[in-house]
Amino acid sequence: MSGRRAGVTLIELLVSLVISVIVAAALVRLIMGDMRSAEDREAWRTARLAARSGLTVLTSDLRIVETSGGLEAAAAGGRDLSVGVPYAFGALCATDGSTSTVSLLPTDSAMFAQPGHSGFAWRDDATGGYAYVGGGSHTTGAAATPCTGAGITVLSGGQVVTVTGAIPAARPPGTIVFLYRRIRYELKASTAMPGQTALWRTLLTSGRTEEIAAPFDAGARFRFYVGTGTTAQATVPSPLSGVSGLELAFDGRSDRTPRGSSGPRVVQFSSSVFFQNRTP
Repeated sequence: MSGRRAGVTLIELLVSLVISVIVAAALVRLIMGDMRSAEDREAWRTARLAARSGLTVLTSDLRIVETSGGLEAAAAGGRDLSVGVPYAFGALCATDGSTSTVSLLPTDSAMFAQPGHSGFAWRDDATGGYAYVGGGSHTTGAAATPCTGAGITVLSGGQVVTVTGAIPAARPPGTIVFLYRRIRYELKASTAMPGQTALWRTLLTSGRTEEIAAPFDAGARFRFYVGTGTTAQATVPSPLSGVSGLELAFDGRSDRTPRGSSGPRVVQFSSSVFFQNRTP
């Protein structure tokens, strides 16, 4: 019987250490790969979220903008524009040239109650376009007598309002009228994410401003459809009354660079919104 003690030899110990190092290195690579993959997925998600959020808010406003005067201003580069957004439609009941009674169709109460009334517009039957009357005010709860006297029914859920602002006294009852808010959209520096670009929405009448989505890539901008054209142009048209719609080229950008990548992730999103009352 051998008297040698059982145990682990130095060679066996070295082999086990080498195997442990190899397994540990593989595990580290696997964990790091998972971390990089997770960061990359999060970067793509952030970029998509910014683009989609901006498109959602803008589309809800721009889809009811009217062609002949709805686009008020647009800056070079397509990163700053102002529009008149209708929020209530109705029919003219009576006017004396400075004060008018309007029967409004039923509308969302929350949207109607928002601040920022900028004026009203009335449809010119001769041209088919709308004349915008800025400023003034509107008062709810007006008497329905001028409307019933003109043969205009006040619908259930609708209301009668009085608006102030110049309008030809000869305009006949039944003329289409809408109330609107002036809204400015800008792609400019973010305050929520310093160093990034955000989409801002400002009610021009009240000055109330809010950052609604970020971050965006430097390529994000508005492009313009002119007349019956089917290709949007980057150059701001003149006059703006020829603009029939907008292409929202909103390239979303991740707020950071994923590990192992050369730069932030960029998602190219675009959507087209055509204005109302377009000439065929």
